Amino acid sequence: NSNFVAKRIKKYYKKNATVINPPVAVERFYVENDPEKRGDYFLMVGRLIAYKRHDIAIEAFNKLGLPLKIIGRGPEMKRLKKMAGPNVEFLGRVEDEDLPKYYAECKAFVFPQEEDFGIVAIEAMAAGRPLIAYKGGDIVEHMEEGKTGIFFQNQTAGDIVEAVKNFDDSKYDGGYIREKSLKFDREIFKKKVKEYVEKALIEKNNQPPLC
Repeated sequence: NSNFVAKRIKKYYKKNATVINPPVAVERFYVENDPEKRGDYFLMVGRLIAYKRHDIAIEAFNKLGLPLKIIGRGPEMKRLKKMAGPNVEFLGRVEDEDLPKYYAECKAFVFPQEEDFGIVAIEAMAAGRPLIAYKGGDIVEHMEEGKTGIFFQNQTAGDIVEAVKNFDDSKYDGGYIREKSLKFDREIFKKKVKEYVEKALIEKNNQPPLC
């Protein structure tokens, strides 16, 4: 589902892999161009599980004192709530029709985890919002430093603090960011899968018999 995974397949299985990124419902999301409707909060979306590193983001925003909204539920909820300051808001599960608004009106999307393919990061891009992301996993393939977001090098609260301090949302073009997400549209995914299957069938039918 990404070059990040294809490299792992090559390393451990010594096999080449064709990459077909998963589909993302980019059509659900929109860019909020009215600055007066834009909020001052940073956003995280996803299951509250350990590897997604909500903990270091919360620690960073406790230090910064800036508003952070977290959408999602999971086994880490109780622990994370205990460590969160009053500036961190847990929204749990939100209705599907409300999610695009939270994306569109956030200042930036915080993405501290290493993912094989980070769908929520692409959803944020589809809403035209820049990312503050850990430089690891598949997001390195899809994010342009200074154009669609800003990277931090290590999964630490300190690195997130520095990244947020260096972040300026006025420098980002929401339309450009959204455009970069459109290659993950579901129709493109279907087209790629169809082409892959058809190519495989042609190659199979052209092979000489095994015996």
